[in-house]
Amino acid sequence: MKKALSLFLAVLLIGTMFAGCGPKADKKEESKEQTTQKEQPKPEEKQPEKQAEKQPEQKQEAPAEKKGLRVASHNAMIEGNPYRAVYETQIAAAAQKAKEMGLISQFDSFVANNDPALEAQQIEQSINEGYDIIIVNPIAASGLDALIQKAADAGITYINADCIYDSDKILNVVVDQAAWAEIQADYVIKTLGKGAKVVQFNGIDGNSASEIRSEVWKKKLPEAGIEIVKTVAHNWSDIEAKQLMNEIIASGLEFDGIINQEGANGIMDAIEESKIDFPKCITSSEEVSWIRRIAKVNEDKEAFPFIVVENPPGIGATALAIAINIRQGHELDPGKMSGNNLIYYTPQWIMTHENQKERLESIADLPDSTSVSSFMSVEEAKAAYFK
Repeated sequence: MKKALSLFLAVLLIGTMFAGCGPKADKKEESKEQTTQKEQPKPEEKQPEKQAEKQPEQKQEAPAEKKGLRVASHNAMIEGNPYRAVYETQIAAAAQKAKEMGLISQFDSFVANNDPALEAQQIEQSINEGYDIIIVNPIAASGLDALIQKAADAGITYINADCIYDSDKILNVVVDQAAWAEIQADYVIKTLGKGAKVVQFNGIDGNSASEIRSEVWKKKLPEAGIEIVKTVAHNWSDIEAKQLMNEIIASGLEFDGIINQEGANGIMDAIEESKIDFPKCITSSEEVSWIRRIAKVNEDKEAFPFIVVENPPGIGATALAIAINIRQGHELDPGKMSGNNLIYYTPQWIMTHENQKERLESIADLPDSTSVSSFMSVEEAKAAYFK
């Protein structure tokens, strides 16, 4: 399947790169034609959990009329969160492309500023105004059941993006965090081999994405004969990552490699300032600043083996492509889903020393402050998930 890579600019702030449900800071930009941001007053929230069993009651309407579909995007927050900023930019770009293709006629973007009452009011407004598609990247993966039912009753295609909301009346479209972790575990196993020792850097303890990744590593690495000699959490902060790495170096702990959830710039700062030899491998941050930094280290030869795996905020744009296909009357293929209301998107943008020249060329026009992120076009989504 051909993958379209769309790379967009977002201000890189220290720390968080993961959206995911639950109370995390988030960010968003607006663009006049692509997104019309609207905000209002307030209702209420809750907390995430599992996935549902039944086929989502997405009413697969007849193909989009010539006038095009009306789309509302709801983002919990963008201020202070680079991940959500890229999410916002890319869904707006995808919507603009769909407008140019005549698939949609209107795209409006709503930001709740991490206020569950405002979020609920904005979603209800979108339902009352008769949007055809509503895409929600929520504050929390609960508390919106009544609105979801109202949207279903109105025949609206409602998609929850970037985290799993337990409802059989919607479709969830999320990044496959287990696959993200497995790609990196496989690289570490191949690079280090049996008997090696690694330090594991998690994101935020208790965060669903961080926990999924950690569980994969705790299972796969020992099975391959690799010992995790220390596990820490840097809270997706380069500052904390540097501090933790300094403590590990000062302790004299012996290790061969580092398996990591972001924060690689902070880890590298500690390694270079302490003047220790490079470990035998490191995983993964998708910030352009890190990609260029690690590529420079390996410019002449592979001095510090690495892998970069995207955690794409473009998941919102992919969700939009899927929603358009649903409204065009295409039928989801159960064999390409996980359960009946969940689509996992496997990360596509991966860089190692072997393909670093090609990957660097693909981001040549991007500033250090952005992150890599790919998403699917309408046709690619059709080929990937529909009969």
